[in-house]
Amino acid sequence: METDYGRLVWAGAYAGLLLIAAGSDAWSRRIPNGSVLAIAGLFLLGLPFGWPVASWAACLGAMVLALAIGFPMFAAKLVGAGDVKLLAAAALFTGLDHLLLLLVATAVAGGVLALLALTARPYVPALAAAGWPRLRPGVPYGVAIAAGAIYAGWNAGLFRITQHLVHIDLGP
Repeated sequence: METDYGRLVWAGAYAGLLLIAAGSDAWSRRIPNGSVLAIAGLFLLGLPFGWPVASWAACLGAMVLALAIGFPMFAAKLVGAGDVKLLAAAALFTGLDHLLLLLVATAVAGGVLALLALTARPYVPALAAAGWPRLRPGVPYGVAIAAGAIYAGWNAGLFRITQHLVHIDLGP
């Protein structure tokens, strides 16, 4: 059997770019536009190579719907602009079929992060006195978006590594 290493590379690049955006958000509370553009570019580059996504219309529809959901949240100052852009880029990969799963998984991961932030709040002064870097207030929602995108992508089959049988002719 042959393993489809091309899909392994694409899946690793997608997860890696999501983790870079999440790490940047966790450290500086900013999601660089470059990482969001890289995720969108990976989507565009991956389509001709057989990246297993829904149709163009479903993917673009999911992105537009994610922007339509995220923009009012940004306007109400509930999330940052980078969070909305990262969610829209991740929605490109899920399409309309798995958009609800992306949103729910992101919300659950965000709730877990919020609980962790509330639990850690009393220990922040002691950690700062011990030499730990002072964390910024709030929840790095890019981490939740990355977790939700990886979970939704896993369920959508983006990370499924296929193996192909190779026919070997042993005849005369």
